[in-house]
Amino acid sequence: MLNDKQKLLFENLKNIKSCWVNTAVENLIPNADLIASNCEEEYQFLSGKLSSVEELLTFQKIQNEIIEGVIHSILVMIDGGDDLADKLSLDLIDGETKESLQDDIALYEEFIGYLFDVEDE
Repeated sequence: MLNDKQKLLFENLKNIKSCWVNTAVENLIPNADLIASNCEEEYQFLSGKLSSVEELLTFQKIQNEIIEGVIHSILVMIDGGDDLADKLSLDLIDGETKESLQDDIALYEEFIGYLFDVEDE
């Protein structure tokens, strides 16, 4: 069972994922403001290729999967489930209480479960 701080972490990660997925899709809209993007030409190119609702939804689904995968991989790394664990041990600590957010859970597994629960609502 997730505690409140773990839920806050997962909610924030979900919101970050949603923000960047939406940004990627919004940047494909004709005349999108791409001033903050380093990929202005690439977005303009794709915007000419992906214009139907079905194409944009497909792109959105792919972006969602990629960003979710990146977050999952970062959490695996923090949990000590990759090669970095042989060289460095990481932990997510609440700055106020000094308690680990990793107590009794694997963040990467719980995050995916959290997404299934909240995104299917």
